[in-house]
Amino acid sequence: MSLPDPARLLCDRIQRGQPPPAPEMAAWLRETAQALAAGAPASATCAPAFVAAGRRLGRGPLSAGEPLPGPDDPVPTDGWSVDDGGRAALLVAAAAGSPADLADLVEELYRQGDSREKRGVLRGLALLPDAGRFARLALDAGRTNESDLFASLACGNPFPARHYGEPEWNKLVMKAAFVGAPLSRILGLERRANPELARMGMDYVSEQEAAGRRFPPDIWLLVAGQVTPAALARMIGYLNHSAAELRRGAALGLGRAGQPRARPFLSERAAIEQDGNVRAAIAQALEEIPP
Repeated sequence: MSLPDPARLLCDRIQRGQPPPAPEMAAWLRETAQALAAGAPASATCAPAFVAAGRRLGRGPLSAGEPLPGPDDPVPTDGWSVDDGGRAALLVAAAAGSPADLADLVEELYRQGDSREKRGVLRGLALLPDAGRFARLALDAGRTNESDLFASLACGNPFPARHYGEPEWNKLVMKAAFVGAPLSRILGLERRANPELARMGMDYVSEQEAAGRRFPPDIWLLVAGQVTPAALARMIGYLNHSAAELRRGAALGLGRAGQPRARPFLSERAAIEQDGNVRAAIAQALEEIPP
């Protein structure tokens, strides 16, 4: 049986990596994935390969490439490591060869894995058929205090936006804000915008302001999809903040909100802005806001 496209693409990308793994290691991954796709016993074949992936393939960054084709959404691989890619390829192959055993296999690999193996599972979830059945596992993973493991679920991963209910989605996004995960990398943020999340984002801004603490500059992305006049005014005010990163965050939020009322304020700031990153954000915002 030929490899499913995501597994094949990952094997190819790993083989062409810089530096590439040893030829016998790349061959090991492809042969193991092909055996799984052909129906080799899922647990007996996949579990030891999952453990061995880091040692055999390396732990460096995965080569850049187009997002992988998933059953529901494209799956970007930005920020993946080589062993992440290898483990995801093994999961996809096992799903093709032993569909009846997949749910038990995913549970086993996650529960028994170390942090890197758990990360490989979470990054591979969106590539699996009927992925919504793994929502409970993902929700449990989202409670972790390990920042890297949490980021593998929350950032660059289409699974939560596709399969979480609104309360669970809002909790995930707000936890990302609390722990400093980049909100701009949360996929589906614009599509899953809702009034409660916008309210929670504004409350967080107010709490941080009252305590004299900074908030994440991209917090406005949570608010922009359901922006109120008061929130819009707060964003406009931050265009003149002394901190460049907060000016930039406000500009990006105003662009996402798309409210014509913001155009003159952005144009006024653009005329005096000295920071190149902020100027770029303002230019992007002006392109996004209708005239």
